[in-house]
Amino acid sequence: MSKIIRADFCGQAMQFTAEGWFNATTAAAKYGKAPNDWLRLPETARYLEALERKYGKIPYFKTKRGQSGGTWLHPKLAVRFAQWLDMDFAIWCDEQIDALVRDQSRPDEWSAARLAAASNHRLVCDMVNLHRQAIGKTSAAHHYANEARLINWAFSGSFAAIERDTLSASELRLLELLERQDAVLLGMGKSYDERKAALQAFANEQRQRLALPLLAA
Repeated sequence: MSKIIRADFCGQAMQFTAEGWFNATTAAAKYGKAPNDWLRLPETARYLEALERKYGKIPYFKTKRGQSGGTWLHPKLAVRFAQWLDMDFAIWCDEQIDALVRDQSRPDEWSAARLAAASNHRLVCDMVNLHRQAIGKTSAAHHYANEARLINWAFSGSFAAIERDTLSASELRLLELLERQDAVLLGMGKSYDERKAALQAFANEQRQRLALPLLAA
């Protein structure tokens, strides 16, 4: 399968290929449904038969394991499947596939947000080093790791690593803002506990602004 292209729909990253194939499993999960339920419908079977009469017996859906796994649909099936999920989503999906098939795509919102979040990691590391130099201490690998864990906690409520490729564009934007804010707090000479409290408050404010759900208390 070719390179995966992600685009954000209502806070969730949807997956396409450059040829217009579409990850139906990811989309269906948003609506509490499964692609196999749609594929088993008599109407779907009749539509597949019509496609085969018109275009021949080619694969119109396939499954993939591992990262970006699930059921992937041919672009000639994607919009019809999307209509089964939600009409607004179907219109959006049609626009995405049309741009891909016509080769009018550009670096999408998700990719730009992913790059921005990654680029700020270096800034945080630099500020950790400068902060520790200012208090007469040297920096070691675990100091950078601890700061990354702090940002993870402010973002998700857990110190565990975040799988960034699963985040929506809005979530990546929040992560980017948290990294920037942490760098500012480090530059102000704030202690770890002060940064932790300030980042939690900042995250809540930004979640509201980005229309993301607040973390459970």
